[in-house]
Amino acid sequence: MDMNYLFKPVRYRSLGGAIVIADGLSGRCTGCGATTYSGNHNTWAQNHADKCRALPRR
Repeated sequence: MDMNYLFKPVRYRSLGGAIVIADGLSGRCTGCGATTYSGNHNTWAQNHADKCRALPRR
């Protein structure tokens, strides 16, 4: 069984326009810098994208 699908990043756009990324190892926001290494990263990224108002970093 190919387990690589677990590590393909999923991206969400936050309310402020920043990208929130979830992969098999962590969840992180490119706008505010929030990061998690525990729990369900995909759920965390979805919830964070719904709440975060950070603008994209350049």
